[in-house]
Amino acid sequence: MQRRSTLVVMQAHVEPKDDLAKERSKARIDPNALSEVLAGGKDELERRRKILELIQSMPWGQKGDRYSLSREEVYARALEAGLSIWKMMQEKQVTVDDALVLRELLDLPGGLELHIGMFMPTIIGQGTEVQVKKWIEPSMSLSIIGTYAQTELGHGTYVRGLETTATYDPKRQQFLIHTPTISATKWWPGGLGKTATHCILMARLFVQGKEYGPHAFVVQLRSLDDHRPLPGIKIGDIGVKFGYPGVDNGFLQFDHVWIPRESMLMKNASVSPDGVYTPPPKSNSKASYGTMVFVRATIVADASKFLARALTIAVRYSAVRRQTAAVPGNVERQILDYQNIQCSLFTLLASCYAMHFTGKKMMELYKASESQRKKGDFSMLPELHGVSSALKAVCTWICSDGIETCRRCCGGHGYSLLSGLPSLFASYVQNVTWEGDNNVLCLQTARYLLKAYRNVARAGKTVTGSAAYFSNLMSGPHAYQAKEYVSDWTNFDLEAVLQQRCLLLCREADAELCRLGLPNGYSGPCWDGYTVTLIRVARAHGIAILYSNFVAAIQDLEVRGSVSHATVITLWKLSRIFALECISSESGEFIELGCITSKQASLARKEFFEALNFIRDDAVALVDAFAIPDYLLNSALGRSDGDVYKGLLDMAKASRLNQTEVGPAYHDLLSKVLNKGDVLSQTQSKL
Repeated sequence: MQRRSTLVVMQAHVEPKDDLAKERSKARIDPNALSEVLAGGKDELERRRKILELIQSMPWGQKGDRYSLSREEVYARALEAGLSIWKMMQEKQVTVDDALVLRELLDLPGGLELHIGMFMPTIIGQGTEVQVKKWIEPSMSLSIIGTYAQTELGHGTYVRGLETTATYDPKRQQFLIHTPTISATKWWPGGLGKTATHCILMARLFVQGKEYGPHAFVVQLRSLDDHRPLPGIKIGDIGVKFGYPGVDNGFLQFDHVWIPRESMLMKNASVSPDGVYTPPPKSNSKASYGTMVFVRATIVADASKFLARALTIAVRYSAVRRQTAAVPGNVERQILDYQNIQCSLFTLLASCYAMHFTGKKMMELYKASESQRKKGDFSMLPELHGVSSALKAVCTWICSDGIETCRRCCGGHGYSLLSGLPSLFASYVQNVTWEGDNNVLCLQTARYLLKAYRNVARAGKTVTGSAAYFSNLMSGPHAYQAKEYVSDWTNFDLEAVLQQRCLLLCREADAELCRLGLPNGYSGPCWDGYTVTLIRVARAHGIAILYSNFVAAIQDLEVRGSVSHATVITLWKLSRIFALECISSESGEFIELGCITSKQASLARKEFFEALNFIRDDAVALVDAFAIPDYLLNSALGRSDGDVYKGLLDMAKASRLNQTEVGPAYHDLLSKVLNKGDVLSQTQSKL
């Protein structure tokens, strides 16, 4: 009886593994060759493969129970892993670069993040030789563990508004550290809650009754004997967050705590024993500014990595998930064949590749700036700041929104933690806020761009750097208007269209600010009342940079012969998807500004959909080229073998709730309300 029913079902059934294998067989590109390009060479891929084998052999590297752990267990696991990797590095079992890959593959940030990323680098960068020797040696051995305490309950981006004070007493030759208000409570530092023994404290310096702004101090927080807070210090964990369960972000308050004068990092600024303040040289302030930009450049470079993980999961799943048959009983369609899914995922795929190549350029720009800085030349810093601010904002917006789009494309299964997408989003989305709120950074870029525009439009100067196109596109104070040659849209200069939008937005902003009474300034009520358009200016610049770098990278690959001709063609199509989607989705702005005509907007949309169809056969190969191992994805839906439903079942069975047949609340709760078997049996016998 059942055999016939099964046969009917099997006529329309397709094994997901077979679907994914078929997708790979019809691809025109070679994902392995593209992987080598994206990773930086064959040797780098092999190095990562060996590191993957290493971490999978470690007890703390197991991920089978990751989604079932309590917060306390995640914290302990992350700390164990962090300490183990540090020990391996100290014992020369792995290099520093290998340790970074281990941390990336583990994907479990813990209590050591700011010790490594902020505490030690700040001491090295801002401490005297004596101070570096005093604190770095115990930091390297983990005899002390530090964090970086800057953000307060009431202040984040506006550092000059910090309320924690450090008041110097020449008689005692000590600083009095105090938290004068609740809003002055330090809030968010990673590792502060339960791990750190010390911190870099950013506090407003007062000497002889005069304030000198925020300065850095090394402050001991906990006893090295029993790890309890020192007198006058209140410290703890801030509670459950949206993501990062392994990181003990903390709060910190001081009640008139005295610290030695030598606790102030004095490589640049200093306070003498008798209370004489010596400010830092201007060049040093620019140097610390460069360090801040490095962090933003790193965020730009990392954005594509996180989006690549989400896309790998969503594209593979969309290639094996089937829904709706044209004729009942026939094989259902793969959801990757639906245009709306292609529009969502292939647009993000294009963005991901654009961000990858731009991330490399961003780091090259930073290294070039650092090379000049060491020679005492800081001329590249304004450009580096303007570019990194715009790209940090645009790339993190694209990535965070993109991860959520990928989750939605996976339907109901995307809501499961087992898909790997909810935790990926929860951990990444903080990037739009930390290291500079995106909107604030956009306003800084807008200031940079408006200055460049005014130099060209008013003074006839030639602009260099990322805004060089201002000079190229302008004839006097006016930008060229849309051309009416609509029959040959495929040869239309998309780069110029994207650049022209930013230029014309700058012209619009300049005119409006002049009307408001701010012809030369870049701050104040008029500026603050016009921030929506200014943010649009910066975003438009970031998009233009992403596309330009994507195009330049493809041209370089083509010249070098690094990948096949078929791969080059596919990448060109992908790059046009990036630009065409932007123009199509925001066509109103492009038409209003005069960048294109309405007829050209229609043609752009037409080519966009044609490009989606072209990319369809290479979609799986394009995400395979990211070479992300299943271990890092930790996703039932993103498995490289395509066996997604078995993956979901296996991971669900491993849940702690399934370790017993009877639930944990049965005896205490359910058994008291459920019908006993005899009552149900009596009812059934009467029937």
